[in-house]
Amino acid sequence: MYLKALEIQGFKSFPDKTRITIGEGITGVVGPNGSGKSNISDSIRWVLGETSSKQLRGAGKMEDVIFGGTQTRGAMGYAAVSLTIDNSDHGLEMDADEVTIGRRYYRSGESEYTINGQSVRLKDVYELLLDTGLGRDGYAIVGQGRIAEIVGAKSTERREIFEEASGIAKYRYRKNEAERRLAAAEGNLERLRDILGELEKRVGPLKRDSEKAEQFLAYSETRKGLEITLWVDSIRRAQDTVRDQQRKYEAAEILCVSPRQLQRIRVRMKLKWRKVGKETHYLLKELVEAIERTQCNWNPTAYERAMKRVTRLPRY
Repeated sequence: MYLKALEIQGFKSFPDKTRITIGEGITGVVGPNGSGKSNISDSIRWVLGETSSKQLRGAGKMEDVIFGGTQTRGAMGYAAVSLTIDNSDHGLEMDADEVTIGRRYYRSGESEYTINGQSVRLKDVYELLLDTGLGRDGYAIVGQGRIAEIVGAKSTERREIFEEASGIAKYRYRKNEAERRLAAAEGNLERLRDILGELEKRVGPLKRDSEKAEQFLAYSETRKGLEITLWVDSIRRAQDTVRDQQRKYEAAEILCVSPRQLQRIRVRMKLKWRKVGKETHYLLKELVEAIERTQCNWNPTAYERAMKRVTRLPRY
């Protein structure tokens, strides 16, 4: 695994897009003081996840890594660096033969990380480079004064470098992550126990309220049925009252007729009775004649009785 290419734009003294191809073996960068040689190593450290501007020889703000402009050229709005690594030996835990790590930072404070064009988190970049020596805390990049810092560092700080070189830093990191997650899970469990205790205290009152609510619903259904029955009975009573009043009204109208109207009614009734009598007499006569014509068994006594009933009908 080795570096293949470095592309810089807007980072420190590189306002234009600059691509540096790195071949196998040793590659040296030669130039006078102040020409930006250290900015190349700073860009590599920065794209690999360095978050301290002081480590990049800045004034304390990450915005300092963006090209600030000159008298003849304006300042850039962002800094972007991408580093291509040969991964033919699969030293990085990825299937690709080339891995390109990119980082972009804007003056607004927004930052983006990519691996082979896919947006990722800084944590993903850090985990990818564990035990490779290329990480932000790795030993592969040794800047100015770094040897003196290592020699004068505390034993715990030197231990981190040795762990990175020996390949156990990844496992220590995973152990710390697991412990952190366990602590977070324990905290969540503790909160859940508190919530469960609070809810258990409410179970009794809520159960009583639920029983009251069920009783209320049952009584409401019964009340609704009774109200419907009362409404139907009230409607029936009202209908009976209306019919009774109607009959009384009609009777009152009959009682309130004038004598002249009564005389007219009597005349109409006489005419009707006369018409009914004539029709009845005629029908009985036809019946007797039909019996005679058919020569059925003749009973003179029955005939006389029938004729007497006919003669007794009122004549108007």
